[in-house]
Amino acid sequence: MQKMYSAQWATWLLLPLLAFVVSCNNDDEDGEPPRPAESLFDIIRNTEGLDSLRQLIDPDGGLANRLASTEHTVFAPNNTAFANLLQSIGLESMSELSGNILSDVIFYHLVPNATYEFNEIDSAITTYSRSQIFPVLEGDSIRLNENTQLSPTYVVTPDLQASNGVVHILNEVLLPPSLTSSSNTSPSITSTFGTVGGLTSTVELPGLGGVTTMENLFINRGYQSLLTGTSTNTFLTPVNGAFNGFFFISQENAENTIDYHVIEGNADFASGRTINTLLNQPIYMTRIDDALFLNGIRSLDLGFTANNGRIVHLLGVLRPAEPLADVVDLADESSGASYTIFRTALEETGIDLGTDKTILMPTDAAFEAAGLVVSIDSTARLDPSLLTSVLQTHVFEGINFSSDIAAAESLTTPALNGTSLTITLVPGEGGSTITVDDANDATETANVVDFDYLSTSGVIHAIDQVLLPNP
Repeated sequence: MQKMYSAQWATWLLLPLLAFVVSCNNDDEDGEPPRPAESLFDIIRNTEGLDSLRQLIDPDGGLANRLASTEHTVFAPNNTAFANLLQSIGLESMSELSGNILSDVIFYHLVPNATYEFNEIDSAITTYSRSQIFPVLEGDSIRLNENTQLSPTYVVTPDLQASNGVVHILNEVLLPPSLTSSSNTSPSITSTFGTVGGLTSTVELPGLGGVTTMENLFINRGYQSLLTGTSTNTFLTPVNGAFNGFFFISQENAENTIDYHVIEGNADFASGRTINTLLNQPIYMTRIDDALFLNGIRSLDLGFTANNGRIVHLLGVLRPAEPLADVVDLADESSGASYTIFRTALEETGIDLGTDKTILMPTDAAFEAAGLVVSIDSTARLDPSLLTSVLQTHVFEGINFSSDIAAAESLTTPALNGTSLTITLVPGEGGSTITVDDANDATETANVVDFDYLSTSGVIHAIDQVLLPNP
């Protein structure tokens, strides 16, 4: 009996202590549990299958630092997700995307200053880009943005806990509203993935930029159906910077220029001298080692291929052939030199240069230095036959762009009046120059100061000396 009472007494004595212990344990359960030691960036860096995301974050030290310190919820596409997106667009690397688009994509996967665990993803979530992600519960799974994704997008691995937030792994890359919204003038890029239109909208070359200026010209010309349709075309797309200082002569010239950048079918640049365009004017091809030049302009065929064709980047804008007088006026307006004397000489002589020629055009300063100022109002005109012979000294047969001269390194050819001309590529520390000798001791070697103006008579290069016929 005594033992029973003693045990009972001991039990009652321990009850307050047990209550205190239970109370402490409950406080621990109700409070925030200890966080893992790894940061969000550590999770991304150390989790298998997130290498593509890590590579996008690594170059940006600021973003990596944020994910190592401040609180975020991260929706992390796995490597397969990025591979799927690249295949849809037709690219090989995320670095080929426009910088603005790439930033939109990355920041659309980050939710700042909040931790949303899997069971809390039940309504629209505002991301770092201030755009929302829309979840839908499907059984035990959560599907994201079901109306705008290219394919069903799910959280496949939830709740990777970090010291400053949580990571949820996705099977696809989330497409931000900047890529999925549409208007009457600019259709959804989502709908153009896999087409040339998707490439022109999204591609950016490191150090060179994108091709959106040319894309807008194609669209304004009414060629949206060519960019996103089913027919196959090759689009020659100057990088945006190529349009600095560029202008169109007229509305007709603008339309012709755009058409001159489209080749029907899958263009073969591997052989031949010319290739025809939608304008039904040829483009002249030159190869120097592995480099391809079109009308003297460097082209970059980097394998950007879609299901309806491909794009070929250009470092300049192709101008279609215009009448000789118009092209001389264009050179006069677009360069730092003047060519009015040469134009006047053409008018006074009425010379017909024919077609498929290379024309060397002296500057006004060159004519003045040679004492050959030609003016319609001049009382001391040159003899027309002499002036014609001078002009003919500046013309020879064949289309020779600067790239053709560079490929040949040296070219000796007779001018139209029989004068022997030697055109030479001269390497230098600051870059190569092109010189012209007329085998006449009375004249100095001429330097090509501007080049590759295409006219219906041939290609024109400006020079800083007047060439004279053989005595």
